[in-house]
Amino acid sequence: MGKFIKVLAGIVLALSMALSGNLMSTNVLAANDAALYISGARFLTALHGQADDNSEIVIALYEKNGEDIAYINDGMSHVYTSYTVSDATIKGIGQVQRYAVEGTLVFNFFMAGDIPCIMLDDGKVFACEYLDSYAVSQLQSYD
Repeated sequence: MGKFIKVLAGIVLALSMALSGNLMSTNVLAANDAALYISGARFLTALHGQADDNSEIVIALYEKNGEDIAYINDGMSHVYTSYTVSDATIKGIGQVQRYAVEGTLVFNFFMAGDIPCIMLDDGKVFACEYLDSYAVSQLQSYD
């Protein structure tokens, strides 16, 4: 009976080590996500915004080999993708920078006094604060 318990304990230990190894691999792959898209890229700027409904967004912009790359995190998922910028005018706000993020969203950047803001096409406005590259990299390490 004692031998059976030792064998069973060994199997449980081996399975738990194997499962832990798989979880570690997942974290390594997630960390490689940022390395794949922005390794060697030049950090341009980043914003963390919060809307009235407490939803949040983080947008970081990079440039790599002449390509503009956006990192977008809405708290539930993230994406690295290309973007374009154009000037636009919005009634009641005035001049904005319009960012078209490929396959993801379109948002408008403007200043409300001293507060940077992002407005989505559906009218949701995020009051923002600037983030530095270190803060963004810390966030990306959790993706």
